[in-house]
Amino acid sequence: MVFTMAGCSAENMGETFDGLRETARQIKAAATEQGQEAEEEQELPQRNITEEEETLYYGYSCLEEEEKEVYRQIAAGIEAFQEEIPVTAVSTESLEKIVKLVMADHPEYFWTDGTCSFSYRELQSGEVTDLSICPEYQADREEAQQLKVQIETKADQWISQVPEGADTYEKIKFVYETLISQVHYRQDSPQNQNIRSVFLEGSTVCMGYAKATQYLLNRMGIFCTLVTGTAGEENISHAWNLVKIGSQYYYVDTTWGNPGYQNPEEEDLYISYSYLCCPDEEIQDTHTADGTIPLPSCTDDSYNYYRNKGCLFDVFDREALYQLLQRELEQGAEMTELKYATEDAYSEAVDALVHGSLIENAVQNSTALLPGTAYSWKTYYGTNDRLLVIVWR
Repeated sequence: MVFTMAGCSAENMGETFDGLRETARQIKAAATEQGQEAEEEQELPQRNITEEEETLYYGYSCLEEEEKEVYRQIAAGIEAFQEEIPVTAVSTESLEKIVKLVMADHPEYFWTDGTCSFSYRELQSGEVTDLSICPEYQADREEAQQLKVQIETKADQWISQVPEGADTYEKIKFVYETLISQVHYRQDSPQNQNIRSVFLEGSTVCMGYAKATQYLLNRMGIFCTLVTGTAGEENISHAWNLVKIGSQYYYVDTTWGNPGYQNPEEEDLYISYSYLCCPDEEIQDTHTADGTIPLPSCTDDSYNYYRNKGCLFDVFDREALYQLLQRELEQGAEMTELKYATEDAYSEAVDALVHGSLIENAVQNSTALLPGTAYSWKTYYGTNDRLLVIVWR
């Protein structure tokens, strides 16, 4: 069997079963002929998981006790770069789930992507024994250690810039903004399914963004786990995050916060905060999780960036919007963000601001426009989150 995890791809990675199943049948036949019995079980190496780590490893917390043991064995083997990792016998279904959750919990395992084969021995009684997995590694121990130091140095450099006294939300926002501003979205970026692409290459895709978000927040002791599934109208493979502030859960999609995801020419102009600490309601129409982990209900909207900033509107009000533009111009705003709660209100705003003359009228009547001077602007719109941005020049 081959287990894989991938993000931001129009094609899902496949799974191969037939050859390995045949191998298992051959071993069973040989064992029957020779009258072999199950060997006495030996204690297998396990990674120690502290109480503090357990609060961060969401996938681990979702497992039964027997599965947690296999998880710790796999984690120990990956950290030791074992070519073959013996594990306690579990079902194929459980093994696949556990491997995926190990990778979901550990973005720091950049030297493997979770792709692995497995083998086992089935006795005449039907009992499965000698189960082991063989991970595929993208780097050997020596190279990985050198890369690890470089990644940690870059990560700590960014973390050191977190404002003093920042609360959990502010730290999440800092990571969101830093990754969007410092890392380009590039489909052809090397190593884009792991954090190497982010910290060493400065370019990545959704899996890299999501794992880097998780890596940085976990490094600060903040709960953040990986969520995989599909997103967008074409339902392409995608990855995003689940975070926790206090007792409430929220979603974060750093990739969709970067306008460069849809248009590379826009990536340095603004950040969309629609996918920063958002509830189910904001994300469920465009994102569908694949069920790798059970997801909690996310209903709290306390950290809605646009509502808290006063630029989220339930309805389109032409006069109120005109007055808002006047204030923005008088205050010398470099950018005006407008987010609408409904598609109808958003469409009216686009008609008035993009296709109509509302902005022009506001500029012409503004006291900020001095005689003989020119004022220009550019509008950005058409995103899934009903966001309209005006960049003033």
